[in-house]
Amino acid sequence: MFITDDDYSVLVRREIKDILLENYSETKIRAAEQMAIHQVKNYLSGKYDVGKIFSKTGVERNSHIVMITLDCALYHLYTPFPRKMPEIRAQRYQDAIDWLKLAAKGENTADLPPITDDNGNNLVGIKISSKYTPENNRW
Repeated sequence: MFITDDDYSVLVRREIKDILLENYSETKIRAAEQMAIHQVKNYLSGKYDVGKIFSKTGVERNSHIVMITLDCALYHLYTPFPRKMPEIRAQRYQDAIDWLKLAAKGENTADLPPITDDNGNNLVGIKISSKYTPENNRW
């Protein structure tokens, strides 16, 4: 498993976790974690090797990705109880999504393994864009 029970102790106090999860089964916790993992994978899959990222365990994992995944999982666990959701939880989730969007666009750096071909060469996509809208100029 990419996420362990010990990972939660860093971001949420034990008593809050117990209150939040009092009506939850282990299946629902794991489902929230899987939703979060797939959410992160969907954002990062265009630039980074998500197979390598999420196959690591223990101290080999990227701690920033663990934190973002936990923030997403905790947000998903709070979703059925929107009135109980602390403001900090909603803010951390939004921060995680904002970072993932920037990473997906290549507008920030991440210490993550890039996508490579069979020979180990980095596959770098080129995207050409402009801040100006296209115009049909007839000269």
